[in-house]
Amino acid sequence: MNNTKTVILKLSFVIVIIGLIVAFGCSAKTSSLIEMTSENFDELIMNELLVVEFIPADCDSCDDVLTALEEIQDEMQDIIIAKMDVEKNREFLNKIRFRVKDGVPTVVMFSNGGIQDYFIGAKNKETIVEKIDEVKSNLHIWEDVEAGRVSFMDAFDFTLKDLKGNDVTLSKVGGLIILDFWATWCHPCKVEIPYLVEFYNNYKNRGLTVIGVSAEDHETLIKFKNELAATGTDMNYIMLTDSAREVSTMFGIKSIPTSFFISPEGTMLKKEIGFSEESVPEFQKLIEENLPK
Repeated sequence: MNNTKTVILKLSFVIVIIGLIVAFGCSAKTSSLIEMTSENFDELIMNELLVVEFIPADCDSCDDVLTALEEIQDEMQDIIIAKMDVEKNREFLNKIRFRVKDGVPTVVMFSNGGIQDYFIGAKNKETIVEKIDEVKSNLHIWEDVEAGRVSFMDAFDFTLKDLKGNDVTLSKVGGLIILDFWATWCHPCKVEIPYLVEFYNNYKNRGLTVIGVSAEDHETLIKFKNELAATGTDMNYIMLTDSAREVSTMFGIKSIPTSFFISPEGTMLKKEIGFSEESVPEFQKLIEENLPK
């Protein structure tokens, strides 16, 4: 009888130990990802590469993506991976106008405060790793361009059609270039346009070229241009269509307007995401200092 009791006690002890191991093991695995909240959001997105899974309610596939991300975090020490409960942070996400689709995972990759890429829906580990590696590769290219080790033109040259159907190749334009990614429906873009027109009119004879790139079709752009001209603002600079979004993707455009100031030597002088009228004096100074000699 005593032997039986001893065996039962030992088995109970083993079961408790196994339970504790499982519990602590699961807890450790879950806590391997940082919990993103409204308090640490701004700080986290400033990392060199941050991958975040936004988890909405009733998301059956979110756990699979979470498991894959936990494994990736163990294998990739040079990135930070976090998760965010959408329902707990709904008010904050609405405030910053960050939309997450209900019922499916959304994974967003941030770098230095900007969105580099994202995907919606369940992806396996291999696919997620491929997407992360793509972002890493693009970031390295930008680092080289910004450091002057690689020419902007060498890294990002392209050819698109203008509104007359003519091919325009960036590297063949020459001079100082403002390359602006925009859209007709974008309010900040509309605020920016009169300033781009003014810059172009003031400095075109001294070697400044302004190029607008939109993913919209020719007809939409021509209609918008004509309507704007009727109000007194003539978009007389180069307008290109990128309907396949190949160039926008190559440049990693996630927010518009995004403008690049490119020197006559082909180096990037400045990248500006968004537009504020307060920046106009800085832009004008940048133009005047970098016009062709």
